[in-house]
Amino acid sequence: MLVFRGLPAQIPFPEMTAVTFGNFDGVHLGHQAILRRLVQTAKAKGLRSVVITFFPHPLKILAPERAPTLLQSLEDRLESLEEAFVDCTVVVPFTLDFASLTAQAFLDRLVNNLKMNTLVVGEDARFGAQRQGDISFLRSASARMKFELLVVESQMASDKRISSSRIRKLLAAGEVQEAALLLSRPFSITGEVVRGEGRGRELGFPTANLLSDAETMPMFGVYACQVEAMGKLWLSAVHNGPIPTFGCKRPALEAYIIGFNGELKGHRIRVLFHKFLRPIQKFENSDALRAQIRKDVEETLKFFGQG
Repeated sequence: MLVFRGLPAQIPFPEMTAVTFGNFDGVHLGHQAILRRLVQTAKAKGLRSVVITFFPHPLKILAPERAPTLLQSLEDRLESLEEAFVDCTVVVPFTLDFASLTAQAFLDRLVNNLKMNTLVVGEDARFGAQRQGDISFLRSASARMKFELLVVESQMASDKRISSSRIRKLLAAGEVQEAALLLSRPFSITGEVVRGEGRGRELGFPTANLLSDAETMPMFGVYACQVEAMGKLWLSAVHNGPIPTFGCKRPALEAYIIGFNGELKGHRIRVLFHKFLRPIQKFENSDALRAQIRKDVEETLKFFGQG
């Protein structure tokens, strides 16, 4: 997948394009339906598929106090878009100048800069200064500007629309299994393994301490997870939050990777959250904590069918 920063003056291929645009935070089932329609249409019409995504989130520029935390880093978002078999993604830096573009001026760029033949959008699409562009505007513009408009219906689950904000609420409640259904994959975060305090090793359960670059984290608690490290997936019991037994108020993300004996410090790993096991607890002493960690590991193995 080709990646450009900003709307390019011209694209490096001769074909016209099928285009979609949006934040695509999380690339959930709703986004995937749009991407599927985009790629299928492009192939059927001999076009190149192009996704336009914005970074940072528009609200971080327009109303920082209302800006949501992102479900994915930009790097992970691009990886998800590539997995959807998109030909090209244009990352548009969202600035106040860009926010001032009218809906018509934005469409002009798509037609002139990207040679847009077809536009694929969700039924709730809004864009342009003061969000003046909507489906009614696009229907009129498509007839006038000679591009085809394809509108994809919102995807539903349990009679509610699938959205990034809904997934954030599920994660805040520890409902990682339901979030995974809406994402079509486990919610995951990446980060670098850094040196910890060594308490896990003293307890007999050495942990990888993750310095995460994630904006969105699940509810504090202990989870049954997988960890992607050294080219493999490992089962893992993961603690996310403060450690009250040792008086640590600062949240920590610590993964006991079952069966792993190597050195991960300095490596980037990915943690995939599969099931909430229990809330954070304060234990009377190290022995009580050690016994509970042993139970957490047993529950993790049982969840993955290995207990």
